[in-house]
Amino acid sequence: MVEIANAVGSGDVGVELDIAEVEADLPVPYTEYDPENYHGLYVRLVEDGPLITLYRSGKYIISGRSSFEELHETNRAFLQTLAGLDIINTSIETGFTVQNVVCTGELQRSVNLNALSVGLGLEAVEYEPEQFPGLIYRPPDFPAVLLVFANGNVVITGAADVETAEEAFNHLQTKVEGLLVD
Repeated sequence: MVEIANAVGSGDVGVELDIAEVEADLPVPYTEYDPENYHGLYVRLVEDGPLITLYRSGKYIISGRSSFEELHETNRAFLQTLAGLDIINTSIETGFTVQNVVCTGELQRSVNLNALSVGLGLEAVEYEPEQFPGLIYRPPDFPAVLLVFANGNVVITGAADVETAEEAFNHLQTKVEGLLVD
């Protein structure tokens, strides 16, 4: 079984924005806008809350939620905040969708990453322990990337939904059980 560690979604308010003005008007505890460093406005509606990145084009990204429900709640709160500033109408359709989900799983065993890299097939694996302590596995039949660590922890990224992450993890688990017999 996998658990969501981070859900990321995006939308578009459909209007071009003066980001500096939006930053000045936002009644929230955290904003950061440094156009010399990055062209997006970083917003947190609550202290230590999820990060919202807003762009001049009106597009935005929300990250840092651990469920889809929380992601959609943050989206609604953000849109209400913008509506309160008369930037958008409350009935606006932003096309908000989940873009990516990062999940975690546990293989319940330690893993010999050298042996696993060979067993999974070198064409689907990157393993350079001097550069990164985990094995990067791109299973050919799943649109996801799995980071496998020697302690058995796995991070699944690049999946558009939890079902895909779960299927990719189950595939890896089956491979590990078949390749790494104690």
